[in-house]
Amino acid sequence: MKNYILFFGIFLLSITIHAQEVIATQGDSYTNGGNTIDFTIGETVIETVSGINNRLTQGFHQTLLTVTSVEDLDVTISVTIFPNPTSEDINLVVDKYEGVTFSLYDVVGKLLTKQTLTATNTNINISTYSKGVYLLKLSQKDNNKIKTYRIIKK
Repeated sequence: MKNYILFFGIFLLSITIHAQEVIATQGDSYTNGGNTIDFTIGETVIETVSGINNRLTQGFHQTLLTVTSVEDLDVTISVTIFPNPTSEDINLVVDKYEGVTFSLYDVVGKLLTKQTLTATNTNINISTYSKGVYLLKLSQKDNNKIKTYRIIKK
């Protein structure tokens, strides 16, 4: 019986050692000349301090980064969304609306509504949805993504 408990304990310990990961709420990287500052908020604190070349590390950083895709977004389209946060309506103003659609998603990715724009100013009624965060995705006719906006329903 003791062997089973010992084996089970070692098994659980090995799982917890390999299951550690960083779930960060915010972070960024800044470079000025030869100096770089990387930070991530919401993780275990680790300290590294060096001398002559000014190396300072606080926290856990992923140094190997694999880029899987690059999206070219259409930045020539001017978009204004107001009021945000809102409790009833969102006003969506797009200067080039031809061939542009909007899709409204909840935070779990469920599509709530999708519509093609027919004017520069579009009113989106969200009064029937519950309070929370929603994502408003704008895309062009070939399903090319323009931008995604975070909408807060209060």
